[in-house]
Amino acid sequence: MISGSRTIDKPMEEVNDRLRMLLAAANCSVSAGEGKDDIHFQHGTYLTQSATLLPKSGRIHLATDVGGTHLSYQLQVSAFARGWMILVALLACWAIFPPILVYRALIVHPRRFIENLLDGV
Repeated sequence: MISGSRTIDKPMEEVNDRLRMLLAAANCSVSAGEGKDDIHFQHGTYLTQSATLLPKSGRIHLATDVGGTHLSYQLQVSAFARGWMILVALLACWAIFPPILVYRALIVHPRRFIENLLDGV
C-alpha cells in the first residue's frame, strides 16, 4: 500500500472540488466516502497492456490545516493483479528484468499517478 500526505495552501472546498474534477478527468470511478472530507476512487482495468492502467483503488482524506488543507492518501493495486505479478516475478527471478518491471508496476507507477494528481491541485 502506498501512503503519504501533503499540505496544500488552498481552502478545503476548493481542493475537494479540484480533486474530484481531476479524478473524473483521469477516468476514475469516484464515490463519496464516509463524509464530505473523504474521497474513494478506483482507476484502471484488468484488460490492459500497460502498467500505468493496472486496477488500483485509493482513498484521499482532507483535513483543514492552519496553512490550508492537509491531504493524506492511500493507494493500492488490486489484490489479484498484485498477486499475479509477484508470482510472475518469483518464477522469473533468475532474469533481472521481470522483478524490476513488477516493482515499477506495483510501486513506482501508482505513486507517480497519485503524486501527479496532487500536483494538479
